[in-house]
Amino acid sequence: MIISIETSTSELSLTLLDKGNVIKHLSVYFNNGLSEIIVSTIKKFLKDNSMSLRDISFLAVGCGPGSFTGIRSVISTAMGIDISNNHITSLGISSLAGLAMSGLNEAKKLKLKYIVSSIDSKRDDFFLQLFRINNNENKSLPFINVNNIYTIKIDNLYKYFEINNLILEEILFIGYQSSVVKKMISNLNVSEKLKQHPDSLGVGKLASYLIRNKIDVRNVTFAFEKFKPIYVRPAQIN
Repeated sequence: MIISIETSTSELSLTLLDKGNVIKHLSVYFNNGLSEIIVSTIKKFLKDNSMSLRDISFLAVGCGPGSFTGIRSVISTAMGIDISNNHITSLGISSLAGLAMSGLNEAKKLKLKYIVSSIDSKRDDFFLQLFRINNNENKSLPFINVNNIYTIKIDNLYKYFEINNLILEEILFIGYQSSVVKKMISNLNVSEKLKQHPDSLGVGKLASYLIRNKIDVRNVTFAFEKFKPIYVRPAQIN
């Protein structure tokens, strides 16, 4: 059983998965009091599903980038759970990769080559990363990140595509400012998903994929054996 947690935006998102199947999903909005509710919310979430941490084998956590407050709180909590429960295996996941995972099936149906995922940086710009879809079925990674995480303003998005020599019709854009991007760049594929921000569903599905296919995360750039925050620039309270 996997429990995944994502808090890089203004939602505390929890998902239970078993062998790749979603058992239960919950999202709770928080303002600035995440540290006060996160532990009790996790415990209640498990109890409401007739479970406890004793029933959990894997803990997957979205490690950012995003809200410094959310990332700091979730990693602190996850490390506490890890220390107190030796039977649980830890798995840190890039929130941008989790977001890309949530759009993977959509991109494959459209026969696209790339996914660009974006997260609000809280500074009038956004975090952006490019992933190339892997269509091989031999237990390889679902995608690989083509480059590092960038912080850009929306006005520079088209230039980002040009610098990376991308063909717009081959890309699925998912995440922050998607509705604006759709109006701004007409021939770019923009995800139709209702949720356009990181969620524990994407984190959990990516973690489940890695676990079921026995992929060594030491060789993966967007997943980690231990929880560590992904800060693209110096942290600030937000």
